[in-house]
Amino acid sequence: MIHRTEDLVDHVSALGLRTNIAVAAADDADTIKTIHEAWTHGILDATLVGPEGKIRRIAEELAVDLSRFRIIDAAADAECVESCVQLVRTGECEVVMKGRVSTADLIGEMLRKDNGLRTDRVLSHVGAFTSPGENRIMIITDAGINIAPDLARKRDIVMNAVDVMHALGYEHPGVAALSFIEKIENKDLQPSVKQATLDAEQLTQLCRQGQLPGCTVDGPFALDNAISPYAAAHKGIKGEVAGRADVLLAHDINMGNAIYKALQIWVKVVFAGVVVGCKTPVVVPSRVDSPESKLQSIALAILLMKKKAGA
Repeated sequence: MIHRTEDLVDHVSALGLRTNIAVAAADDADTIKTIHEAWTHGILDATLVGPEGKIRRIAEELAVDLSRFRIIDAAADAECVESCVQLVRTGECEVVMKGRVSTADLIGEMLRKDNGLRTDRVLSHVGAFTSPGENRIMIITDAGINIAPDLARKRDIVMNAVDVMHALGYEHPGVAALSFIEKIENKDLQPSVKQATLDAEQLTQLCRQGQLPGCTVDGPFALDNAISPYAAAHKGIKGEVAGRADVLLAHDINMGNAIYKALQIWVKVVFAGVVVGCKTPVVVPSRVDSPESKLQSIALAILLMKKKAGA
């Protein structure tokens, strides 16, 4: 079991895991620095896709030796993402990482049916982090892909997160389905507030019926009751997930992104964030992610890919 996201790179390195990663629009200083750092840890080889002249100029300014990386010259963003998807389709690369391109453009290309990378699940963003004050990893999902997922999508989002927790060594994670309220007592509530509560109740029932294997799903929970044993006990909320959730399932992207950014900016947690649900994990770092978070995100993607391959 891995207890801290800060240890992911060392864990992957110790296992001798290494992958080839395709970087879409690699003409970005932060991206090149991150790829170079990951290479120095011995966990990847990289194919940098983008305007070759600009990539070389940036690398020269950073004093990064590009001779250890393959470069594919591609001027337009669309060409960059198409080339990266082709690289994973042919097996030349195992993981895709976003450079300067938008997440939407890269994910859109990954989802094209003729590319053969889709699975029977929706894609979702998983943000793994070390629980503040504790020695364990938690996940917040979905903070970046699904805007207002319905019940079926939430089921997929749960299972995507559970797969990640399993890869991290957490055999039976507890999933807290978050809501704004835990009981519907006011008929005048906004529809989205009611739906968050109803979805949480239904997901809990689906889990009890065996339709969400490998985890325990419970809810609805307000955030404090999901992560604080004191808050859960004070409010009389019981169960193995109450106050001790491993996965926080957000009702919508507004909730998920707010929690994610609050942890990132106020608490300074090191996130390892990937998009899962496709045949290959996708690393989609935010421009405000710390260098450490970007590096650990790559390590998580490698761990997931090797886990899928049975390594």
